[in-house]
Amino acid sequence: MCELNFFDSNCVIGKQVRWQPGQLESAEQLLAEMDHYGIAESMVLHAMGRQNHPIDGNREVLKVTANHPRLHPAWTALPAGVVDEQPEPELFLEQMRQNKVGALYLYPNQYKFTLDDWCIDDLLAPLADAGVPVVIDPVESTGGIAYGQDGTDWNALVKLCRRFPNLPVVVSERRIRRSQRTMFKAFEACDNLHIDISAPWLHRCIEFMTDKFGAKRLIFGSHWPDFGQHMTLAMLVHAEISDDDKQQIAGDNWRNMIKWCEPEHPTVTKTPPADEYVRFGRTGEKFEDMQFDDCHAHIGETSAHYYLNDTSTDQLIKLMDSFAINQTCIFNLTGIFCQSEPGNDIVTDAVKRYPERIVGFTLVNPHTGPEEMLAELERGYANGHRAVKLHPSYQGYPENGPNNIDVACQWVHDHQQLILNHYWGNHENMQRLVETYPNALFITGHTTTDYADIMKKHDNLYVCSCPLLDPRSCERVVDAIGADRFMFGSDMVDLPVAWGLGPILFAHISPKEKDLILGGNLRRLLKKYSLVTQ
Repeated sequence: MCELNFFDSNCVIGKQVRWQPGQLESAEQLLAEMDHYGIAESMVLHAMGRQNHPIDGNREVLKVTANHPRLHPAWTALPAGVVDEQPEPELFLEQMRQNKVGALYLYPNQYKFTLDDWCIDDLLAPLADAGVPVVIDPVESTGGIAYGQDGTDWNALVKLCRRFPNLPVVVSERRIRRSQRTMFKAFEACDNLHIDISAPWLHRCIEFMTDKFGAKRLIFGSHWPDFGQHMTLAMLVHAEISDDDKQQIAGDNWRNMIKWCEPEHPTVTKTPPADEYVRFGRTGEKFEDMQFDDCHAHIGETSAHYYLNDTSTDQLIKLMDSFAINQTCIFNLTGIFCQSEPGNDIVTDAVKRYPERIVGFTLVNPHTGPEEMLAELERGYANGHRAVKLHPSYQGYPENGPNNIDVACQWVHDHQQLILNHYWGNHENMQRLVETYPNALFITGHTTTDYADIMKKHDNLYVCSCPLLDPRSCERVVDAIGADRFMFGSDMVDLPVAWGLGPILFAHISPKEKDLILGGNLRRLLKKYSLVTQ
């Protein structure tokens, strides 16, 4: 294991439009975060330039970074043209150089411009000649694409890269998921295209892209404070690539890209890890008796309608071994988007091959009706499955009942099993379910505090951790429901394992609380519920 010299390429300082009291936003808070994670340097924009006007933000970011040598300023811009809002491109470039502004960030959807030649080339031409890296992000800060995914216009991006083959272009957005096959084609087409690795929330994506395109195409960035630095950092530290490739991605690639403006890189003495969990997150160094248990994972053997790299059972077990995960609760991907039976057969095979490591969940689709649901639940039970999985949100079935979801809940109540649902619906429906089916152990599949008051009155409801996106989301959930009702879920092979682990490993909570979340709670529940009776 090696200590990486991290440089975060994507942070925003200042109160953003949706800022709430207590949210992180200052230079001092960012530096404290960097110390906790072991990050040496960061490049920062100001929220005013990200959301209101580039000139405002460009001015402010110079002020807030002036006395912090570990923080490097970045600017954003509008297309050059008739409206006299910013210096002409050549002067703009010279001002960037004088102020050691290493990179330009473009937000075409926020400021409603295109990447077509007639619109943007006047601005980019001098930057291309100087080798200035340009980061392009489709996110709209006041809504729209910001809270969705797959917003990048890959066709326009490839055309831009081909017009300026010497321009380093970095694509960044909130989430790349279903468009990743197109993303791979774009990387194949353009040698000057790079990616901020916080964007593709994809299982083994770092490994895949490093193998196909080389580590030089990947850049470490976090999207702080919309996202915590924990997810992307842990994902890179634990990636199955060489230490040299990790260091390129962690910071060397970005330092090389911004060297055109001759920035200074201070020597940074790292703060010691706060506990053994933080050490594991920062270095991959396992501690004695380390054992995790995972309440939320998928298996597919093939991909889904979006690409997943190696979803086989053997790869899943290999990942579990790598992260010291003892047991994993598994349900299939196929049944979420298509019929349930083939995917449940894959789960059955995994359970038979690894009965001590895999807790099989039978996935049923409430659209099929009570008769087929019950038949599939009984078939899964006979094949050694120990719990039930529902995903009505993706299947277009109403969560709020009573309806066919109650069929599965009644069956689980009768068999005293676990049942995990992507989303259980409104507060009233969740209250009804836990009271009507007290012998069932309900798990809500993704992080929420919406049911906190219900959990205070009923002990048969738990919350799965994935995903914990912003810097303090884990702490807020623990404050609301307690560490003893919160369980680690990786969401592999949909998400990277470390993406789910990172926020818990680095959380500002006690090691005892981390131990409960990372496996203690699930191990306790599996001794009471979902017992093997065959």
